[in-house]
Amino acid sequence: MPCRSCHELYAASELDRYLFCPPCRQQIRRRGASWGRIVGLAASVGVAAYVVVAAQPSRPYLFLYALALALTYVLASRIASSLVQGYYRAKAGSRQ
Repeated sequence: MPCRSCHELYAASELDRYLFCPPCRQQIRRRGASWGRIVGLAASVGVAAYVVVAAQPSRPYLFLYALALALTYVLASRIASSLVQGYYRAKAGSRQ
């Protein structure tokens, strides 16, 4: 069966359920991860700027603000990674 992205022939057992070969799957994951890190970092910088400018954190709550920053990074990067991976899968599927 051909891969949906590179159109090389692979055994059906080597393709995933979306018909992508292992190298194409890895490339899509890498793209998603890199975009996820960028978006997560940008979201965290935005939240940090808001905390410093608008919330003006006090000493007892610094740990909670740091926790909010870490959570922002993790969630934003995971969401962005999933969206980018879905985009590239759909883009590769539409080129058939």
